[in-house]
Amino acid sequence: MGRAKVLFAAAALSAGVVAVTAGPAVAEACQAGGHTACVAVSYQVDWVKSIRVNGRCLIGSSGKYSSVEVDRFGTPDVLTYGGSRCEGGTHNSARVTWGSEDPEGYRWVWIRS
Repeated sequence: MGRAKVLFAAAALSAGVVAVTAGPAVAEACQAGGHTACVAVSYQVDWVKSIRVNGRCLIGSSGKYSSVEVDRFGTPDVLTYGGSRCEGGTHNSARVTWGSEDPEGYRWVWIRS
């Protein structure tokens, strides 16, 4: 193989790697089982920046949290906060609505006004 072909192959491989890793982050697979599901959050208000689900603070944007498990059928305890790290002084009372479990094992919670 000539040097030009080797360089072209290397460039194509590099471009392929960039294309694969440049996509959006994918949530880890939910490993919950039995009577539990992982949590997925949809923030539908801009004044809630973090929530506490069964004592665990979830920070960040809407999305899936494979490390936090909740009961598949009950009503988990949720507190909402205006601060980005579940600060007690920013506690508020946004409306919380729990959905059912999706096919990937995540139970959605919607945070609304």
